[in-house]
Amino acid sequence: MSNYLSELISIVESANVKISDIKPSDWYEANRYMTADVTPIPGMFSYDNSPYTREIVDCLMPSHPARNVAVMKGAQVGFSSSVIEPGIGWVISQNPGNILFLVGHEGLIADANKKVDRMIDSTKIRKLIKSTSGRARNTKSGDTDKMKEFPDGYMKLGTANHKELRNISMQYGFIDDFESMKNETKESGSTFELIQARFRAFSKKKKLFCISTPEVKETSNIEPQYLAGDQRKYNIECPCCSEMIPLEWSVVSEKNPDKMVGITWDIDEDMDLIAETVGYTCQKCEGFFDDRNKTDLLQGGIWIPTAKPSRPDYFSYHISALYAPTYMDGWLDYVRLYIDANPVDGERNEGKWKGFKNTVLGETYSVSVKNMKAKDLEKNIRKYDIGVVPDNLSIEDGNGKIILLTCGSDLNGTLDDARLDYEIVAYSESGATYSVLHGSVGTFINRDKHPEKRVQWTYRRGAENNVWDKFREIISKKYNTDTDRSMSVYQTGLDVGYMQDYALGFIEDYNETFIVGLKGNENESYNSIGVEKKSYKQSTNIKNMYLVESNYTKDVLAQHMKLKHRASDSKQPIGFMNFPTPAEGLYLYKNYFEHFEAEEKRFDKNKYTWKKIQGKQNHLYDCRLYNYVARDIFLDNLFREYKIKNGTWKNYVDLLK
Repeated sequence: MSNYLSELISIVESANVKISDIKPSDWYEANRYMTADVTPIPGMFSYDNSPYTREIVDCLMPSHPARNVAVMKGAQVGFSSSVIEPGIGWVISQNPGNILFLVGHEGLIADANKKVDRMIDSTKIRKLIKSTSGRARNTKSGDTDKMKEFPDGYMKLGTANHKELRNISMQYGFIDDFESMKNETKESGSTFELIQARFRAFSKKKKLFCISTPEVKETSNIEPQYLAGDQRKYNIECPCCSEMIPLEWSVVSEKNPDKMVGITWDIDEDMDLIAETVGYTCQKCEGFFDDRNKTDLLQGGIWIPTAKPSRPDYFSYHISALYAPTYMDGWLDYVRLYIDANPVDGERNEGKWKGFKNTVLGETYSVSVKNMKAKDLEKNIRKYDIGVVPDNLSIEDGNGKIILLTCGSDLNGTLDDARLDYEIVAYSESGATYSVLHGSVGTFINRDKHPEKRVQWTYRRGAENNVWDKFREIISKKYNTDTDRSMSVYQTGLDVGYMQDYALGFIEDYNETFIVGLKGNENESYNSIGVEKKSYKQSTNIKNMYLVESNYTKDVLAQHMKLKHRASDSKQPIGFMNFPTPAEGLYLYKNYFEHFEAEEKRFDKNKYTWKKIQGKQNHLYDCRLYNYVARDIFLDNLFREYKIKNGTWKNYVDLLK
């Protein structure tokens, strides 16, 4: 047989694709060899490692009633290798049609293509991938990073970009990491509707999978799709009572409605986790088992719907990382993550809690802001005098000496009826703080109907009763400690978001590096929870002005406001806030503490932001905020002098020793 004839027969055979009745899961197990570079269990692929994915990938079968499939899941539970890759391979080789494969962002395309290529080669279907446009032989146009052509179809790989999704018609869709895609755009509105529109020509035959680990509830893409379906949960047979149960982190016991079961553990008298006590307490029988035999536990599990779907063809699935294959993290690892986010007898770390909710539980996170009550902060009033730096008390508290003073100030009123509020804060070696003095320069009163009855101050420099001369005295004077030392305010942060020219003029007149202008950053991009970043950015066009990352810094301040201190503790937590004994009308509820409950965190314009509560005064709250930013600027400038990269408070303490 001539080479030409052999090649012709090969072309005919590769193009002669028949519609198959083999299930995707069976096809994959029969054809996919997993190498050691992609799995710790090399060999022929088996759904025994993640049996909960078998039903989901088999939704692709033409006979299956599902048209829309939503999966809301924990991280690293095997969906790329058990649903997306086998689904694409099965379509190419068994039931061809156009495939839309979308990933979260452009940077993921190359890696996704690499995984698809690896699957194609391993399952020996590479011969099906070739240009179907009749171009010259050996062309690579049918096999690129963003396109795989095969007989009777093609796979388009990309992102949810309205330009890329125009003028295409698809039968199969795999929308991976759906959560990271914008839920709407100005150009085309809803991202999901944009995607759905590409499948209308195949409304009776389409198979659209949306798969993602969720993130923030208010902006979630995947949760609404999950809720629109029948909300299936994977039930296993309890080894204690043989009843079918879904694995839940925390669930009410059916035997005792006052008892929470699910993942349980014990701690010892030192508040340390007892590893061998970690396991699962059944919600039906309260029997206890661990995950040492998780592979066996998962076999025979079934998906059970828990809700009526919005449409009969809408199937949705939720799976947490509690079901993850045994070669991944186990229940003990997840308990440690939970305790790290929720310390025993401590405050919840919102950043770590969000990560736990999303990646372990496979649930959306919503900020649970417990608005601070001024009465709680008043409990931190201590026995030291206003205007005195409490060195002795700090040492007695286990915090070490006071090593830094800062001042934060907030401008209010009008040009010729001014009031400048301020607070001076002392920082101990441990990082705990002690308020030294708060006050006001000027007498502006909000909504005062008779301002003519009082002396009015001004922001005009050099004028009689201007606030700047008095403020200069406050930040220039020496403050005595109760150990016979005297200290200066090392750094002052002055509000320049209001009366900017007058405030910046004062900073220039002051002619010192120890005072900086602070203004809220209107372009702050921060919308994460618990992510560490700088509290400010330096202005690129105005000397001595810094832009405050307000939402981030207020998150930090909110954490400090919630800190607790027990008399038995060796020292106070970093950031703990102490206040002097009220006297002479200072540090009272109305003129000081109430300011700290004047803001709340809300979801607005697709992000969480701190907003002032109408009718509340927040000037001293802002002063404390500016103190923290002034401290950070002081430290960063100092570390720059000493060439210390990514300096911390401990670095500063060490420099003073």
